[in-house]
Amino acid sequence: MTMRVTNRMMVESAVRRMSARLSSFERTQKALATGKRILTASDDVAGMNRALSVRAGLAANAQAKRNAEDGAMWVELADTRLGAVVDGLQRVRELVVTARNSTANADELGAIANEVAELGEVFLSSANARHRGRPLFSGYAADDPVANVGGTWTYQGDNGAITRRVSDTDVVTINVTADEVFGFADGEDLFSLLDTVETQLRSGDQAGLGASLDALDRAMGRVLDARSRLGAAGSRIEAARFRADTEEVNLRSQLSAVEDVDLAEAVMELQLQEVAYQAAQGALAKALQPSLAAFLR
Repeated sequence: MTMRVTNRMMVESAVRRMSARLSSFERTQKALATGKRILTASDDVAGMNRALSVRAGLAANAQAKRNAEDGAMWVELADTRLGAVVDGLQRVRELVVTARNSTANADELGAIANEVAELGEVFLSSANARHRGRPLFSGYAADDPVANVGGTWTYQGDNGAITRRVSDTDVVTINVTADEVFGFADGEDLFSLLDTVETQLRSGDQAGLGASLDALDRAMGRVLDARSRLGAAGSRIEAARFRADTEEVNLRSQLSAVEDVDLAEAVMELQLQEVAYQAAQGALAKALQPSLAAFLR
């Protein structure tokens, strides 16, 4: 049985074709204007999945970079504070050596003792330094790590290891604690030692000062060891930041390859779609009544 083709059917078919061509023409225009090949998931399901995966990788990489930046700042601040302690300890040692090797009178020894006491305040300030409201050297504890409680120097922090995840596989410990750095863990804390040195200076205890020199050297060794660990952590963080920068470039290149439109190809496609749309318009004009066709053209 032969199907009868009516004028209405021809018009409806022509309208559908023109609508489809117009949609394709508009989509190509939008791709060219935005520079993106994938505007909706239906444009390329596999490509959209790949783009979402790459974007997730970019987000994770950005978080790792933020972690690395915060960790680097923490390490840098802690190292700066411990650098001040090292300089101060060197000065204390020089003062003790000077007091032992000279014929200083009581007033001169008292002046040296006063300087040692002032340096002790510098050490206390460094030990209780904070970063964004958190103590640098007390682990997870919120209180100042070092305090004089009832006349006894006390470590008030814990042994918590503060870490930062700087990549998918690399977690870096960015802190050291005053417990280990300032000798509390070894039963030879620096602050009690300085009090002892001050007393020895005021009393002219030469033998005691000799023993304190050895203790000062041990204190220096603990601080230098802590700085070396912070330096190693800083090196790992810098290496992770370099890898993260490289990874970001690679991921953005992959995302561009998936999402971005080829401009030359898009321009050619736009021209083809324009010609096809005009052809669809012509076909519709022939299917419509002459007066309406003339109006549309």
